[in-house]
Amino acid sequence: MKKAFLAAGALIFIGGLLEEPLCAADTNREKRGSNQAAKNAQKFPPTGFPLILEDRFESKTLNRDLWSTSLRVFGRWGDRYHNDSYLNYLSDEDVLLENGRLRLRAEHRNVEGDNPPGVYDYSAGMVSSHDHFSFQYGYIEIRAKFPGGKGAWPCFWLMPQGHHWPPEFDIAEYYAGRKMMHLGLCHGNFPEINWDSDGNTDVDFEGSWNTYGLLWTPERAAWIQNGVVKRETKGPHVPAVPMYVILSNGVSSRIGPSDEPDANTVFPNFFEIEYVRVWGLPTAVEKGK
Repeated sequence: MKKAFLAAGALIFIGGLLEEPLCAADTNREKRGSNQAAKNAQKFPPTGFPLILEDRFESKTLNRDLWSTSLRVFGRWGDRYHNDSYLNYLSDEDVLLENGRLRLRAEHRNVEGDNPPGVYDYSAGMVSSHDHFSFQYGYIEIRAKFPGGKGAWPCFWLMPQGHHWPPEFDIAEYYAGRKMMHLGLCHGNFPEINWDSDGNTDVDFEGSWNTYGLLWTPERAAWIQNGVVKRETKGPHVPAVPMYVILSNGVSSRIGPSDEPDANTVFPNFFEIEYVRVWGLPTAVEKGK
């Protein structure tokens, strides 16, 4: 059941709605203190955005009308293995629904895989909405807690439904070995690709539940954590194609961004998600009406 959501005609409305800089300083609130983040927090999604998807993971089994557990990204080495930046094989056994949460487990265990064939030292869980749900423009958010330790590599990301690459949105890609959240956009035309990226370390990613979101409008994208804009990019490089959702736990190899696990890395570890919600753009009044 493939769906692609685009609020056509909303450009007139949304262009005016979001024209003010999202990160503009409020001179009346330039105070030091632990409540600064709360002061800077804004309302997301913006008023008028209709909810088009919600999964609160309250069922005992995964919604297979929405999620797949196989990989379809461009350049993969198999449906269960991405590339040699990873040490893990993707396993359905590591996709768990418990106590109203999606728990994507990474485990240190011997796995004999067949797609591609091989023996792997780690397994991990992933869900992907490819060929089931995609959207173009709007706001997407999860509430989640990330695992820690060298080698841990959980990610909340978007890939194009057309199964090409780029683009790619990394909304919240945690390099646990560096305790840094990567906020990135890959754009261009393969093999000439470009990364528009940044990262932050000022949130307790591992010990606390936080919200992570992306506000995506024509030629504009903003990465949001707990209602605070962490980075923003503008221009024609911002994707303008339907994209689907991926939630994945993973184990980084030595050449991966989280380094490889060491003796202090805890297994099993879990990327836990309470909900996924997607809002579309507001429906604009047609010209002349």
